Amino acid sequence: MPRTASVGPKVHKPAVFDLFSQRVLVIVGKGGTGRTTVARILADIGTTAGKRVAVIAGTSGTYNLAKEDPLLSFSSLEPGEVLISYLNEHGLGQLGKRLSSTGLASIISTAIPGIADLLVLAKIKQMEKSEAADLIIFDAPASGHFLRLIATPKGLADIAAAGPLKKQSQEVLEMLADPKRLGVAFVTIAEETPVKESIETMEQLKRTSGIEPRVLFLNSMLPSLDKNGGENDILGLDPHSPVYRAARYTAARAASQSRFEELAAKAFSLTPVEIPLVPTVELNEGDVAHLADVIRSQIKATP
Repeated sequence: MPRTASVGPKVHKPAVFDLFSQRVLVIVGKGGTGRTTVARILADIGTTAGKRVAVIAGTSGTYNLAKEDPLLSFSSLEPGEVLISYLNEHGLGQLGKRLSSTGLASIISTAIPGIADLLVLAKIKQMEKSEAADLIIFDAPASGHFLRLIATPKGLADIAAAGPLKKQSQEVLEMLADPKRLGVAFVTIAEETPVKESIETMEQLKRTSGIEPRVLFLNSMLPSLDKNGGENDILGLDPHSPVYRAARYTAARAASQSRFEELAAKAFSLTPVEIPLVPTVELNEGDVAHLADVIRSQIKATP
């Protein structure tokens, strides 16, 4: 298992994350940590700044938060549909229609290992090169699939002698290697398993592709109790009351979050962007706007 942070003084990168310093921002994280929510909030921040934002969804949750905005577009990249689009754009529309009508597009796009992943990345590359949006936010698959996705172009470039497969792989690799074109944002929650998995994913990403994480979001953060006031308030409660037990539980959770936040910050060498817990089953547009204000205050998001 890769080593996590070593004990020592904080070493955080001083630079504030700039939302518009890359044209493609990939949102990475363990399932259930809030990747889709962060993608939606960043899209709201982008459109508020007057930028055209395209969100490419790896899950359907993003659509549940969508609102009508002429600057905002949502799409998903199903490999079969991407293959048909590729054929249409290269003068093979009749073949694309045949594959679509027979249902073979999805089968063919996944027949060769890695082709489906390359098709997805190639489509993102095409959107980036065509300047279809000022910012493309890719709500990537969960961590394990994401690492395979990023490793695919190099593997295919190594085995392909020539032709479209090698060309597409090399062009995707160029995008991945250019920090002005593509950046990676990690999303986690301040608990042991998600934080350690994020650290392992980050270290493997750097080791295999050389990509440095651009920003670390800590989601669902509880407010820290003020040591001078909050603890005294708890101690003044009836220890047998439900309010006391709830307060003690919240205090313990907040303290635990603080420890794992420090662990993540040291490992990533980044000052985490904190996203507060919103006590609701599903975020509404008011919640999104509130969280956008919170994140905006911690990053650079001006044109």
